[in-house]
Amino acid sequence: MKIPFCTFCVKTRVFCSKCQSLLDSGEYSMLDVDVSDALLNIATGKMEDLLKNVEYVKSYEVGDLVIVVLKGVRSLPRVVVQQIEHDLERALDKKVKVVEKGVNINELATQLASPARILTISTSWLPDGTTETIVRITRAELRRLPFRPSELARVLSQISGTNIRVEVTR
Repeated sequence: MKIPFCTFCVKTRVFCSKCQSLLDSGEYSMLDVDVSDALLNIATGKMEDLLKNVEYVKSYEVGDLVIVVLKGVRSLPRVVVQQIEHDLERALDKKVKVVEKGVNINELATQLASPARILTISTSWLPDGTTETIVRITRAELRRLPFRPSELARVLSQISGTNIRVEVTR
C-alpha cells in the first residue's frame, strides 16, 4: 500500500518536515492521516499481497460518510473492496465508500451514487469555453442516494476537478 506520508509519521503522529508540509499546505488533512493509518493496518497479513499495487490518493468527509479515493483498486475483486470498506468503517467509526481514481466521470458518479441509479450524465459546453457535466437522478432514486445531491455535486467536482451539477428530475 502506497501512501503520501512516511509510515513512521502516520503511526506516531509526530511528523517529519515533508509530512508536516503536506498537512500545512492543505493538500492533506488529519483525516487523510487517520485513513492512511487504518489502511496500513488493513494492508498487513493476508491482504498484503492484494494491496501492494494500491495507492492512497485522498479522503473526503461528507456528513457521516468518508469517501476514500484509491488508485489501483479496480483490479481487486469486489469482495476485497467491500472488506476494505468494512475494516475502515470499524477503524474510523463512520460509513466508508471506496472509489477508484482516474476513471471517467460516468463511472465515478455511478460509484458514488450507488445504490441509487443515475438517469443520465451529459456534458454541456458553455459560451465562455468551459464545460459543465450534468448528472440527472430521478426523484424516486433520491431516497437511495447516500447523501444530498448538492453534496454529491461538490464531491464529484473535488475528485474530478471539473464543474458538475446534479439535477433531480421526475
